[in-house]
Amino acid sequence: MTVINNNYNWAFALTPRSVTTHLILHHAAASKATADGIHAYHLSKGWAGIAYHYFVTKKGEIYRGRPENTRGGHTTNWNYCSIGICFEGNFDQEEMPKAQMVAGRELVSDIVSRYPSIAIGSHSDYEATACPGKYFPFDEISGRAGIEPEKNAEKDEKPSDWASESCAWAVEKGLLHGDENKNFHWHNPVTREELAVILKRASALGSF
Repeated sequence: MTVINNNYNWAFALTPRSVTTHLILHHAAASKATADGIHAYHLSKGWAGIAYHYFVTKKGEIYRGRPENTRGGHTTNWNYCSIGICFEGNFDQEEMPKAQMVAGRELVSDIVSRYPSIAIGSHSDYEATACPGKYFPFDEISGRAGIEPEKNAEKDEKPSDWASESCAWAVEKGLLHGDENKNFHWHNPVTREELAVILKRASALGSF
């Protein structure tokens, strides 16, 4: 597999990503697109630059976007733990060429080889969006037919039995606040930033 490297001029420094638990697939929502074009568009939105880690063309070319070990800007609330791949095309209106499908599958396989437990999902699994489109060949590219990553959320709703008492205590004391939907995602890794917030809240408690 060949990955083409572009020399992007980032608007500001990219943030390192400390955990990688999800791989999220997108489309460009445009029949014709380029990695450089997406980079320019995202710069115009005030972002650091191209929000995806990889871009796959209809010809089967794979371009690198953001370095894989940095945070993307492709999926709200999931950029801290995910790799984002964008596919040229609008798959609400067209079907994917074979060359692009093969390249996408090869790229996903390579990422899975390095992150064996990674959950693979469509953008629409994590946000209210049609991306990557109704004609996007998710099963063929992911190689994980029948696995629906969002079902992991069911596991996150309840802590393990051995930790349930401690988790309830942490919520009661205000150490953990959950996300905007009041979900706690109990089985997700904790970033250094989140740990710092928890420690600061704990220090404010004084004596337990």
